[in-house]
Amino acid sequence: MYDIDDICKKYYNTVFKYLMSLTHNVNLSEELTQETFCIAIKEINKFKGECTICTWLCVIAKHLYYKEIKKISKIKITELNEQDIQEISFEEKYILNEERIELYKKLQDIDEVTKNVIYLRFLGFSFKEVANITGKNETWAKVVFHRGKKELEKLLKGGIANE
Repeated sequence: MYDIDDICKKYYNTVFKYLMSLTHNVNLSEELTQETFCIAIKEINKFKGECTICTWLCVIAKHLYYKEIKKISKIKITELNEQDIQEISFEEKYILNEERIELYKKLQDIDEVTKNVIYLRFLGFSFKEVANITGKNETWAKVVFHRGKKELEKLLKGGIANE
């Protein structure tokens, strides 16, 4: 039915890049990628073909990432590692964080499909990769992103979505 070796060879790098864009951590991305394929191997008989295998794998990876975030957020951080502190002043970090929070708040007012395309682009995926993940074509991804960006700009300037 499905050649697991072929699936692993074909999609390993895509899933790894997707997780890397979420985690920004090579070790964690490798671990989650391996776990994604372990789950996929166990659950391949549940794959219904309603989306591409790549999309299915990325959804599994995303859920594993969210699970990992929950686990990490429960761990109380008691010490800061100096290497983790960047050379940005407190004020700059605060301003950047406030702008990012506002952007993500406004993204919540956009329809789910457009929001997902924008998130994938923010994470560094090319239009071709977005198309592959969503099961659509590259032109569709470009159009949805462009319209979503315009809508987001309007929202950030105080407008209403889909005016």
